[in-house]
Parts: sequence; structure tokens; C-alpha cells
Amino acid sequence: MMKVKLKLKEFFDNFVKVMLRPEMAILPGQLAYFFVLAIVPTITLISYEAALLNLSTDVIFDFIGSAFSPDIANMLLNTTDANKGGFGFFMVIVVGYFIASNGPASIIVTSNTIYGEKQEGFFRRRLKAIIMTFFLVLLFIFMLIVPVFGNKIVKLFEFVNLNSSITKNVGTVMLFLQGPITWLIMYFFIKILYTMAPNKRVRSKNVGYGALFTSVSWIIITYIYSYYINNIAHYSTFYGGLANLVILMFWIYLLAYAFTIGMALNYRKEEVELEKTGTINLNK
Repeated sequence: MMKVKLKLKEFFDNFVKVMLRPEMAILPGQLAYFFVLAIVPTITLISYEAALLNLSTDVIFDFIGSAFSPDIANMLLNTTDANKGGFGFFMVIVVGYFIASNGPASIIVTSNTIYGEKQEGFFRRRLKAIIMTFFLVLLFIFMLIVPVFGNKIVKLFEFVNLNSSITKNVGTVMLFLQGPITWLIMYFFIKILYTMAPNKRVRSKNVGYGALFTSVSWIIITYIYSYYINNIAHYSTFYGGLANLVILMFWIYLLAYAFTIGMALNYRKEEVELEKTGTINLNK
């Protein structure tokens, strides 16, 4: 029990020191801005990859609608509507991929600022950002596949005419596991981004602290905000046609803020560990 209290005290001490850093007033907003720029190209890529995996656009609609609202899902998916095929669409994907990499490029700049590292040249940073974009798209694809895979297993049990109670139990188990599996995938990919982003060698084990904070924060923010916009908020009364954009931008800003805090927590923990080994002195 005492160890738990000490761990919590250490976490809150680190959290307060991170929040007091001057960069925290600037970096989340910058990151959110580039996330907004990248969201439509990213969803275009996700839609295309989902089509290659024979996933219905209804799956993507439900996925986005559960996080935002059906209106926002309609807005985003209508924006990405295109004929899938031909040189023209190939160019749309290439350009979309490049524009979508603005989000990861901003993550790289943010991480180098937090870690106090020199910024890389444009082309090297862009190449790394494109690779990180690939992992981001994979993250969302996996988050789409998990519930579909669960439904396929349930349908398979129904197809072989097993006892209805067994099928029902399997369905309950798959429904229960969808959340934890999705959260684990999210945690894994956030760790990859935290490891790749800084212009220095960062071990995967050293970013688990911030990745866990970011994963939990994203889950809480998404669920609370999803409930809020679907059951409480009435933005149309105040903003009219801008309601969807307000919801989308605010949600992205909260995610960007949590992501930046998680990255700063990783750096802070690394500083504390170096202080304990006598490598650096934080009180200087």
C-alpha cells in the first residue's frame, strides 16, 4: 500500500512539473492544428485500406460515429468519397499520404522540443513522418478490424448451428474482449510513435509510462465526450452549421493535449532516473 502511495505521489509530482513547463501552453495547440489538417487525408487512406480488406464503409461510419456523432461521420466520409481506381485516385492517395504526414511531422517537432533535441532537416523529418503515418493508419485499421473479427467469430458459431447458449456466451466474451484488445493495440502503437518521434535513441521500455497515460486519457476523453455530445450538448443552438467542426476540433485538441503530456511525462521520468544515477542534476 505504501508503494502505491509513493508511486501516485511520484506521478502527480511529475505531472505538475510537466504542466508547468512553458511549452505546454503552445505545443498541444500546434499539434492539434496539424492533426486537423491531416484528418481528412488520413480517413481517405483508412477508407482505401479498409476497402482492400473488404470492410464495408458502414464499419468506418460506425467507428467514427461512436467517437464523434453520426453527423460528423457523414461529413468526413462524404469528403473522402471518390472512385477507387485509376491513376487519378492513385495520385489522390499519394498526395493524401503526404498531407496526412503533417500530423506525425508535428509530433516529431513537438518531441524534439520537449527532449531539447535539434530539429532534423525537412526531408529527413518528412521521411520519418511518412513512416509514422503508416503506423497511424495501421492503428486505425486494427481498431476497425477488432470488432469486425469478433462479429465474424460469432457468425461462424451461428453457422455451424452450435447450441444457442454457447453462441450467446461466445458473443458476450467477444464483446467484453473488444475493448481491452483495442486499448492494448492503441497502447502498442502509441509506444511506437513515442519511440520513433524524438531525434535521439529512445528505448521502448522508457516510453511505457507516457504511453499508458495517453492511452487511458484518450479512452476517458473519447467516452466522456462521446456521451456528452450524444446526450447532453446542443451545439446547434449556438453554432448552427459549425457545430460539427466545433465538436471535431475540440476533441482533437484534447487528444493532442493528452498526447503531449504523455510525451513530456516520458522525458520527465527519464530525467528523474538520470538524476538517481547521478548522471545529471535537476536542481542546477
